[in-house]
Amino acid sequence: MRRIAILILAPILFGTLHAQPPVPTTPAIPATPPAVVAAPTTGEATLGQFDPLNAYPTATQSAVRGAVLASNWLARMNQPQGRFQYGYRPALRQPMEGDRDLAQAQAALALARAARFTANERQATIAAQAILAMLANTRLDPADANCRVPVAPSTACNRVGFAATVALAIFELPGADDKLLAEAERLVAFLHRNLKTDGSVHYIDSPTESSVKVDPSGVNEHPGTALHAIAASMKSNPAAWKTEALKKGLEHYRAHFKANPHPMLAATLSLAFAECHARTNWNDAATAVLEMNDWLIGLQYSAGDAKRPLWAGGFRTSPLADSEPTFECGYYLRGLACGYRMLRANPDLSRAAKYKQALADAVAFQTSLQYVEGNTRHFENGFRANALVGGIYLTPTDGNLRVDATAAGALGLLEFLNCGAEKN
Repeated sequence: MRRIAILILAPILFGTLHAQPPVPTTPAIPATPPAVVAAPTTGEATLGQFDPLNAYPTATQSAVRGAVLASNWLARMNQPQGRFQYGYRPALRQPMEGDRDLAQAQAALALARAARFTANERQATIAAQAILAMLANTRLDPADANCRVPVAPSTACNRVGFAATVALAIFELPGADDKLLAEAERLVAFLHRNLKTDGSVHYIDSPTESSVKVDPSGVNEHPGTALHAIAASMKSNPAAWKTEALKKGLEHYRAHFKANPHPMLAATLSLAFAECHARTNWNDAATAVLEMNDWLIGLQYSAGDAKRPLWAGGFRTSPLADSEPTFECGYYLRGLACGYRMLRANPDLSRAAKYKQALADAVAFQTSLQYVEGNTRHFENGFRANALVGGIYLTPTDGNLRVDATAAGALGLLEFLNCGAEKN
């Protein structure tokens, strides 16, 4: 594949800029590069259908601009070896430390999905290179050539989430060939190995990981991501074990969520169960998606809260107390979009109106966390254009950038643009 060389900015000392970003303004929609890949034929949304953009609702215009800017930022962050620059501290104009393989996989997934939306050949090529870099952190199981196992130290605490995310990135990649799809199936085989008989996903999969503290929120576990990857693999390679795994997973995690609700669990499981519904048409899958998102909407901050206007449309990160909303809104936006799709199949007008408003408010919050032309003019032009514009920062009061934050935002905006709520 063609190697894309991306300019990496060197750290600049003596940064004196203010740490908190100003309130963003709405940018003009960027032009799509002339090199494109074939548009998807599955009925999913593409950039071309939103022309002219001003004919669409405000939330849709914001989502299109935000998704395109975010995907362009991710493409700029990709380095010659295939990995992404992990992030930046704009106030210091220095790269951020703490790179994680899961964040890299999430960025690859977001860029692969964005390439389907934009039909941008360059983004598809970069996403493919990033996926290959992630696969380099895996190995074939010597005892089973049909199973690919993550091995890099930084993935050890969450090898299932990493494997599932890389598999999903391959399934999203435009024009993925048979060899790459076969690698995705080997990763799905690793997920199969980590399924328990009760339908749950096993995360401590080797003796060296026995001391890992499991996060009940699902942020570090990703049970929904594992089930999502299994369901997505059904499209090209159906199997009886996958159907059985999805059935048991649906039963287990639907009950688990009712007993232990958490916003991130709702978001990741919604994607899994929505994909499951697309493959099986099980009514229970659609019902579960709606149950979780009915609860999730209750965690959204009202747009009418004059005391915390910058929090409007964001979500509490815990159901137990008020907390500053974060870039994780992108995950919740994906879950709500799945819920709206379920309502299109099972019309409920009052419920649909509630979801639509929640989606519009979430889009407004998500795009408020994005660096655009209007809120970066006090930065040096080269740094602003290459390192900032399009990136999604962490919270309303933390302007630092990470690839997983921008990936979450891009995926959330793209899910919204594909759910039906964007049309009117």
